Amino acid sequence: MTAKRQSRVTGALALMFAQALVLLLGYITHPWVGRVLGPEVYGIYGVVLAVQSIAGILLTLGVPISISRFVARHEDQAQSILKQTIRLQAAVAALVGIATLLLAPLIAHLLKDDSLTHLIQFVALVIFLQAFYMVFTQFFSGLHKFNWQALLTSFYAVIKLVGAISLIYFIGVYGAFAGFALGGLAAAALGWWWSRNVPGKKPSEIRTHDFLAFASTYVLIVMGLQLIMSLDLFMVKALLASDVEAGFYNASSTIARIPYMLLQAIAFILLPSVSALTKPGASRDKAAAFISDTLRYLIALIVPSVALAAATSKSLITLFFSSRYTPAASSLTILIIGLGALAFFLLIANIVAGAGRAKVGLAVTIAMLVISAAAGAFLIPQFGLLGAAWQTTITGLIGLATLSAYTFKTFRIPLPIRSTINILIASAAAVGVTYLWQATPLTLIPQYVLAGIVYLAVLLLLREVKPSDRHLLAKIHPRLKWVAPIQE
Repeated sequence: MTAKRQSRVTGALALMFAQALVLLLGYITHPWVGRVLGPEVYGIYGVVLAVQSIAGILLTLGVPISISRFVARHEDQAQSILKQTIRLQAAVAALVGIATLLLAPLIAHLLKDDSLTHLIQFVALVIFLQAFYMVFTQFFSGLHKFNWQALLTSFYAVIKLVGAISLIYFIGVYGAFAGFALGGLAAAALGWWWSRNVPGKKPSEIRTHDFLAFASTYVLIVMGLQLIMSLDLFMVKALLASDVEAGFYNASSTIARIPYMLLQAIAFILLPSVSALTKPGASRDKAAAFISDTLRYLIALIVPSVALAAATSKSLITLFFSSRYTPAASSLTILIIGLGALAFFLLIANIVAGAGRAKVGLAVTIAMLVISAAAGAFLIPQFGLLGAAWQTTITGLIGLATLSAYTFKTFRIPLPIRSTINILIASAAAVGVTYLWQATPLTLIPQYVLAGIVYLAVLLLLREVKPSDRHLLAKIHPRLKWVAPIQE
């Protein structure tokens, strides 16, 4: 199986589509558990899912992300690096699975609910079984075969949903978690089949120490971010001692994570791309230009998305979960800003890591964890769910400001002040639509479409859409050639 090296633009679109499919299919399970079993059981599901997500990061974004970086720099060793990665992943997966199994009673005790022990122990097995498919998705990312990566990710999402929905009827909430294992096993088998004929059989020159050194630093960053996104829910569960309150907050957290999850697709492209652009002998100016353009596009994507979600929080909650969850709307308004900041932080952390400076991102992440824990301990007992939302939002904004300042200074990138102002004005105009048109949950999507049209129109009026942007858009597909500016 052979394919041309794919452009980053079409790759980003393919991966964002795949990530959107993952979210869409995954969110079918969330409302199913929430609607059918109620806020109490949904709160338990959310807490254990957060434990699974944190432990699973060691396997999904640890060793696999290293293969993306090293294959991007050594394509002639691709097959050898893949075999090396699978062996390492198997060892790490066994360690993580056993550790989760043994720590399950302690985790349940810390969450003040010993009944969670058996469910967490079951999740330990799930974590191991879903450990290998990400090796293949990141392998294709390193080769810049983003369509293959997107297809494999979509296949995982479909199998996971079918497995979860089917097994819920037989083993209840355990079935929802078993779907992750089925999806992971099926996607790993397909990834292995696709990778058989990929060239690059030159023996790997990557030392296991170098592989694990990068993997451990990067995975600690992503794991730290996952813990920050879950710490508020954990503290709500422990400090408020209410499964119902945890269920409400889990609902707002689930929706608030959408921008973060969607933009992970771009993160998977940024790291190998920056890694290739900053390897020895590469042009520093070219790398700086790529990073500068990327940051501008990210601002244009994240700011209006977060603003619209914050302005329509009540309708979003009702659309996803039903009117029973409207008490979560006010916390969602605040939390969506914090998760948007963390999404931007993740992407900048990938730029920094791709340039070989992952330790900087790790240092900032550790500081953010301390800030989050302190803020939660103070805010949650006094303000409940609103305090938890502010806990994450304050943490995300501080971390984003710190790492952004480092990135702009290190890569000598001018601050995009004018673009940021234009994007803020256009976002405000888009949010204005939500005040003129009070949409119901059923008309929320058309309202977003109209707001998006207003946003784009204002950007055009402000001349923020440049000829280079139009050329880039026209290259995505031959049918979009009309978008390109007319050559004089």
